[in-house]
Amino acid sequence: MIVNDSLFRLINDAHSPAGDAVFGIVSGLGDGLVVALVCTLLMLFRLHLGGAALAAFAVSGLIAQLLKRIFDLPRPPAVLTNVHVLGDTLTSHSFPSGHATSCGVMVLLAFLIWKRNDWRAWVVSGLFLLAAYGRIYGGVHFPLDVMAGLIIGMATMWAFWQWSKYWPVKGWESSPWAWKLPGLALVIEADVLAIGYHIQPSTAQPLRLILPIAALLILAKVWKEKIGQ
Repeated sequence: MIVNDSLFRLINDAHSPAGDAVFGIVSGLGDGLVVALVCTLLMLFRLHLGGAALAAFAVSGLIAQLLKRIFDLPRPPAVLTNVHVLGDTLTSHSFPSGHATSCGVMVLLAFLIWKRNDWRAWVVSGLFLLAAYGRIYGGVHFPLDVMAGLIIGMATMWAFWQWSKYWPVKGWESSPWAWKLPGLALVIEADVLAIGYHIQPSTAQPLRLILPIAALLILAKVWKEKIGQ
């Protein structure tokens, strides 16, 4: 598509050292393990919503991977010249963007956690929209890939949130295991992220240190509060 290619060029060609520094890190927020860590962390405070988000992340990811293999479209470096790439050069399975799919879940999730007039919802959703945009800036996806991924992620999050209203979780929410199991999962995810995991793009590796430490500090605070009750 000419429009798709032209819009990609408009975004990808507008690179700069400052843009590389920002999007090289921010686009890593769409990595699957990063999003799973955030969803699990949310379960410590809002088990119902966090569980719906984790399920939506998993299912939307499977949908994206299935579509990638059905369409098997080439990525920008495989069909265009002089593509500015952040991290590894990828050439296949372009449509849809898996990162953007995960970001779509998080964009809608932000407005389910906070109200629409709450600035935090706009900041968090904006951050994940920038992460999705960074996949175009970073030369690994076309705009259509990212748009499709965002739609899949948001639609799946909405569907699971509506479905989760019928889940019988009232009794479970009052159980001590309602936070202990997510806490255990959080420790495992943080350890995997910090030890040897390769975030995409490779320029976002600082998140491997920052996010696990932040998650474990929050878990320690929750643990202290729960034990003290």
